[in-house]
Amino acid sequence: MKGDKENTRPKDRRVELKCEDGEKTEKSVKEAMTKIVIRRLPPSLTKEDLEEQLQPLPEVDYLEFFANDTSLYPHLFARAYINFKNQEDIMLFRDRFDGYVFIDGRGQEYPAIVEFAPFQKTAKRRSKKKDAKSGTIDDEPPLCWTS
Repeated sequence: MKGDKENTRPKDRRVELKCEDGEKTEKSVKEAMTKIVIRRLPPSLTKEDLEEQLQPLPEVDYLEFFANDTSLYPHLFARAYINFKNQEDIMLFRDRFDGYVFIDGRGQEYPAIVEFAPFQKTAKRRSKKKDAKSGTIDDEPPLCWTS
């Protein structure tokens, strides 16, 4: 099966190395997969509820929660992406939460699926810096067009 967890491999990355004699050589380095996705979470689940249920959570540097998307009816599931700092923590987390049954407020059961995220990069945090030119369009002098 194409999406099978056991068949996923880390991507190769080419790295240029400088030798002592000044020569450059290329070497292939495997990147470790550290980002996972938890799928099929209850639609009514919030990020706070998820963090509470995942305790004790190993050391992570990225946790992003996406609530259900009503345009995908009847597949109204939430999902979460987690990037672990230690590779060893991933298998322990998967063993604990793959197939874990989350129960919503109405008593419905949602067995979760834990797998490696197809896209391993994490989103960059956007800066909170305000744009210096924001709101200054009224201060601009009018343009004069001559023909």
